[in-house]
Amino acid sequence: MQRSTPDVAPSRPRTRKHAADVSTDTFNGILSILGQEPHDAAVLEAAAHFAPHGDEWRALLPVPLPEHVPCPWGESPVRALAMDHLARRGDAEAHLESLRRSLARLHAKAACERADCTERQLVDSVLRLARGAGCVVTGVPLEAAPMRPVATRWFSHLLVRSGRPTLVLPRGATLARRPRRVLVAWSDTPESARALHEALRWLPSGCALRIVTVAGAGQARAVYESTTGASALAGHLASHDIMATFDVLDGQGRPPEDVLLDEARTTSADLIVMGCYGHSRTAEYVFGGVTRALLHRSRVPLLMAH
Repeated sequence: MQRSTPDVAPSRPRTRKHAADVSTDTFNGILSILGQEPHDAAVLEAAAHFAPHGDEWRALLPVPLPEHVPCPWGESPVRALAMDHLARRGDAEAHLESLRRSLARLHAKAACERADCTERQLVDSVLRLARGAGCVVTGVPLEAAPMRPVATRWFSHLLVRSGRPTLVLPRGATLARRPRRVLVAWSDTPESARALHEALRWLPSGCALRIVTVAGAGQARAVYESTTGASALAGHLASHDIMATFDVLDGQGRPPEDVLLDEARTTSADLIVMGCYGHSRTAEYVFGGVTRALLHRSRVPLLMAH
């Protein structure tokens, strides 16, 4: 692989509340949005290490409640609905109680709460919660049938429509400390610039950034524009006490996602910063090839912005 080498206020925890009572306080705090999966424990650990030292943050589990349920013979619709809601809330609270014990072991200053909403308002409720936070932390939901979690219904909307930077944990990824070595997947696009800008708010001073552009055949113009844009960042990054290097990686015909994943492994990166690329299709969003590949294959957390 050939390279060129020019250098270049949190919210307070609260007592447990129902969804109607839950709102985020500022645009400064970290908010974890959970999916009621075993992977949630890793999401909370990542949030605990990503939050600035001593900061308090919140974790919410959206619980969609149906407005109609099948009614067994002889049982009233109202009672059937009430029993269904009670069961869903009970399952959610049991999951949250396990997570609270995990948080206690981490000595994290976090509130872990349930956020009830109607099923038809699930996506809008998640987006409303996310837009009140400074940064959202969540996991990639398991998409395999038959156990598709509720999170598959809001995950793509969160990344594309929330307007907030999102720290995403792919399956099997962990964040066991504050990021010190960060790989930035750079291209001359608004999404890439915004992802890096948002990252500077959360990365600790003194961390090392490695900004890379993957060069493919026939992309000389795109590489030139990316190089020019990344080089102009040097002074800005220095003002944040962040060391940065910029490299162009020759993909040699390989898919860009393979080059980025290899680079993350080689450099022992704690975090990958990248733009999130997607487009609308009916009621969901379809991610671009590199975005989709990293969401499913990376073992390093991704800080993404659309």
